[in-house]
Amino acid sequence: MSVITKTHALTVIRRAYGPDYAESVREKLPDRLDLEDPADTKILYDLGLTPDRLISALGGEY
Repeated sequence: MSVITKTHALTVIRRAYGPDYAESVREKLPDRLDLEDPADTKILYDLGLTPDRLISALGGEY
């Protein structure tokens, strides 16, 4: 089970997309995200936070 906190998720989002975007999604994220739970991954996908987009935004290759 890969669980991250909302704080950790926002740190990554802030680093990848900037503080304005992180603040805009803050209320849409649950306090804990299970990255193996389809419901939680759907929340991230609905916000446009797919693994490949995050890696690309952070300057890496997927």
